[in-house]
Amino acid sequence: MLTRISVSNGSDLQTDRGFSVGDSAAAIKAAYGADAQVSPHKYAEAPAEYITVWTDGPSDEPYREDADARGVVYEIGTDGNVSMIHVGGPSIQYVEGCA
Repeated sequence: MLTRISVSNGSDLQTDRGFSVGDSAAAIKAAYGADAQVSPHKYAEAPAEYITVWTDGPSDEPYREDADARGVVYEIGTDGNVSMIHVGGPSIQYVEGCA
């Protein structure tokens, strides 16, 4: 079963809001407003971070386990721009990918 799709450099795919790899974190935060949940990046220094948006809005839960939950994570690099985009179910919360 497919639970997550991730795109990185070289992809011209866009999210439903028209964002793609290379767009600024500031633009994403402005577009999503309070629905954007920001958390520190696990392996890179600020301004690297994760911006997570769930289709049913923000949550106080530290980790979503509902298999029906859908969202997008914009992984922001040290340059303040999107380096990767992860879309799908709860597996978008995984920091490490699969090879």
